[in-house]
Formats: sequence, C-alpha cells, structure tokens
Amino acid sequence: PVLWLGDLNVAHTNLEVWNDGAKHLAKQAGVTVQERESFQRQLDSGFVDAFRHLHPTAKGHYSYWSQRAGNRAPNKGLRLDYFICSSDMLEDDGGVIVRDSFMLPEQEGSDHCPVVLELEVK
Repeated sequence: PVLWLGDLNVAHTNLEVWNDGAKHLAKQAGVTVQERESFQRQLDSGFVDAFRHLHPTAKGHYSYWSQRAGNRAPNKGLRLDYFICSSDMLEDDGGVIVRDSFMLPEQEGSDHCPVVLELEVK
C-alpha cells in the first residue's frame, strides 16, 4: 500500500471549491486547468483520492479557508488537503483498507483544518 498525504495546494474538481461557478477561478492558484490536469495525471497512475472515492458527490467539505477574508464561518473554502492512496487500499482483501476520510472544520488554529483517514489493518 502507498499513501501520499498533505496540503497539495490544488482543488482537483469543482466539488472542492465553494464558489465553483465564479469566472475568476480559472486563474486562481490551486484551481488552474494546468494544476488540475497535473493532479489528475497523478491519480491516473494508479492512485485514488480517498475522500472523493468514499464521498463522490459531497459538497461543502473543505480543508482551507482564507483567514484574511473571514471565510471560515460562512464555509467559503477549498479542499486542498488530501489522502491519496494506492487503489489496493480500497479493496477488502488488502492488508490495509481505507474505511473513511473526513475533515474536522471545527478545529481552529490554522487556515487549514485537520483531515482524517480511518484505516483498518488486517
């Protein structure tokens, strides 16, 4: 099993952005076409975004909010923090299995919140 995690500074799809219809997004760092395509190439090489795999249509789950703009309380955020895992971690017959992934937005102290990955080790 392979697990790559952290602040990857890209909002992979429009589900990862609070204002996904805004015209300026194509030029905003972390949301450009080039960044999103590069991220997708990583996934296409045998990896999976654990949160999005488990919650394919979930909206409003962000891990970053601009503190200068006061965006945390109204949940105007981006999902920039990820657990990227090898696809074998999603199969029940593997030694390490992804069971859930979620954010803890109520935890303050940074412009990012903690993200959690629940694993089962067999």
